[in-house]
Amino acid sequence: MKRVAIACAVLVLAGCAAVGPDYQKPVTPAPASLTRDALSLGSTAGPIAPDWWKVFGSPALDAMVAEGLANSPTVAAARATLRAAQENVAAQRGLFAPQVQAGYNFTRQNVGQSQQSPLNSGDSVFNYHTASLSVGYTPDLFGGTRRTVEQAGAQLDSQRWQLQGAQLTLASNLVGAALQVAMLAEQVDLTTQAVDAMQEQLRVMRNLQRNGYASGLDVATQENLLSQVQQSLPPLQKSLEQTRNLMAVLMGRTPDASLPQLRLADIRPPALPQVVPSELVARRPDVRQAESDLHAASAAIGIAKAARFPQLNLTASLGGGATEFGRMFSAGNPVWSIGSGLLAPIFDGGTLQARQRVAEAQFDAAAAQYRGAVLTAFQNVSDTLYALDIDQRALQAADASVAATRAGYELTQSQLTQGYASRPSMLAAQQAWLQARAARVASYGTLVGDSVALYQALGGGAIP
Repeated sequence: MKRVAIACAVLVLAGCAAVGPDYQKPVTPAPASLTRDALSLGSTAGPIAPDWWKVFGSPALDAMVAEGLANSPTVAAARATLRAAQENVAAQRGLFAPQVQAGYNFTRQNVGQSQQSPLNSGDSVFNYHTASLSVGYTPDLFGGTRRTVEQAGAQLDSQRWQLQGAQLTLASNLVGAALQVAMLAEQVDLTTQAVDAMQEQLRVMRNLQRNGYASGLDVATQENLLSQVQQSLPPLQKSLEQTRNLMAVLMGRTPDASLPQLRLADIRPPALPQVVPSELVARRPDVRQAESDLHAASAAIGIAKAARFPQLNLTASLGGGATEFGRMFSAGNPVWSIGSGLLAPIFDGGTLQARQRVAEAQFDAAAAQYRGAVLTAFQNVSDTLYALDIDQRALQAADASVAATRAGYELTQSQLTQGYASRPSMLAAQQAWLQARAARVASYGTLVGDSVALYQALGGGAIP
């Protein structure tokens, strides 16, 4: 018996190292630059703030994002899942401590006349009370419990990054939707003005035709131009209403709710953040979540390995029983036991080994998914940087077009008052200016929208 006790003590003391691989941070690609070409994107901001959307300089937009983060069902679900993951870690850590249980049982018994009564009184019908206190402890000899806690901690980290990702996605989508609504509303207004101007020009052209100063071809050409512009208006109106619905839902409202009015002119072009490739990997919530999943997969290998080793169980109990409640622990009634057990798998048909291979394969899959997340992060940032470079050039061209058509319109107006230009010429110049302004609105909206995409691709800020 003494040898058995010594052997158990040796096993307990030996359980200081957990089997399975110790997690090591994966090696990630380290490109020298986020783009193939040196891009000139203007001014750059400092570190990305948690409330990064404030770079657009709109208090109304800030209020929308705050409301969306507070009311989003997706964010609320992610927060609740995070709380569940926190409690799961606490539950797993409880396995390190002995498990203590107390029990009480009351029975009314009848042993019958043909059996001997267990009582000195000889009564065959009696009450019987039993109570017990038991302690069980399973030493973590080979680190299975430690790996389980490690896995739960990694899953907690994964859920924390998933919450960060949900907040980032919500903020990015809401900012993008609000900017899209402002852009579409202005495009609808300018296109409506262009339709009105073209209808007026068509009326003038028909009068000229009746007086012999314009041909049927001139009228048909003007009708065709008017029809083309009129056809462009319904898709803009459709997109505007659908984006308003999206914006309302992202704010936690129903689609019929009234929404704040945001003008595109109130949105200033943001200074673009500058992040080196190594910082990108540390910032992106999806990359950090993939790394946490990889850590959890590594711990799962240790759990599977530990299951193939012996398991030691230590138990102790103290109890008593009597026909009267107050005498359960009187002299002669208490009972106790102390025991230990060792359970070692010998043959299981290859089940435990197969489970270890499953865990190892899942680790390889998680490693590949992590590398994919890193590469996707670099791709997203590179895509948005190239898009912004092109957007800036497109906006410069749109500004030049607006300036040229405005000058032409103002010059034609001046010539009209002096009798050197006709009213149709003035209306045509007005239409060109309105269409150039609508194109400029689209270019500016695209630039600002891609700025939002860049902040999202860079991982945003640590949203509280």
